[in-house]
Amino acid sequence: MTAEKPTMIEFKDVHKYYGDYHALRGITGTIKAGEFFSLLGPSGCGKTTLLRTIAGFEGIDQGVIMIDGKNMANVAANVRPTNMVFQSYAIFPHMSVGENVGFGLRKEPGTREDKAKAVAEALEMVGLKGYGLRAAHALSGGQRQRVALARALILKPKVLLLDEPLSALDKKMREHMQVELIKLQRQVGITFILVTHDQEEALVMSDRIAVMFDGEIAQLADPETLYRRPATRKVADFIGTMNFIPATIVSEIGDEVKPGGGSAPRNADAALRRPEGPGAGNRRHHRRGDLLRRHDLL
Repeated sequence: MTAEKPTMIEFKDVHKYYGDYHALRGITGTIKAGEFFSLLGPSGCGKTTLLRTIAGFEGIDQGVIMIDGKNMANVAANVRPTNMVFQSYAIFPHMSVGENVGFGLRKEPGTREDKAKAVAEALEMVGLKGYGLRAAHALSGGQRQRVALARALILKPKVLLLDEPLSALDKKMREHMQVELIKLQRQVGITFILVTHDQEEALVMSDRIAVMFDGEIAQLADPETLYRRPATRKVADFIGTMNFIPATIVSEIGDEVKPGGGSAPRNADAALRRPEGPGAGNRRHHRRGDLLRRHDLL
């Protein structure tokens, strides 16, 4: 029997205001150590704000955020056990790849040789062995993203925060980097928290997902549960294209309900969900399993 993973991050009734705007509304939940966790929702739902409160870039007005059992109240961003990969990657164009990756080591203890070794190891980890002397401005989008990952991981954080890091990539590169991120997370074994508005990306990559609307978590569950048993109509509508059939329940017998015009099982797995078109099947949901098996990650 597999032991349950310990909690790495815990939110307790977290609220955040920007003036009169209530950006986070009583966020409560946990993220496990070594978990690939996604914050999923439409633009303006509060997912990036929540990520920034974990990083310490934004304070909270009420509640508690715990990281590895410690209250993060008044703990500055630079001393938290987290690091972030930004949507823009924030690569320094006037520096080499190696200088970018080793930037965070400048004030860390250790010899120049030790730091050079750490940079080389970080570059090899993300598939950029031998790129240390290359000019950062000469890299492709996928390579720049890898440099940003190496720079974040070289300081060995307990939590890596990813703010829509794949949004600037084309579809083929995006799918390739999804696999690479899963592999990397398995390799380093730390907690990854991904912010995305892409439902398929979240379903494919995540161990668990928090679906957010209007500053609240509407449902927090694994991809299978989210797809097959959405907690609300709004979650079901956001996760995939669904057919919603208005009906009035006229009777209930055991596990079946009888809407006007016929009967249907109460169990959401058995009926009342139809995928996106003829023969589509559970395409989005099953792509995760297919992808993980194809790359020996399942």
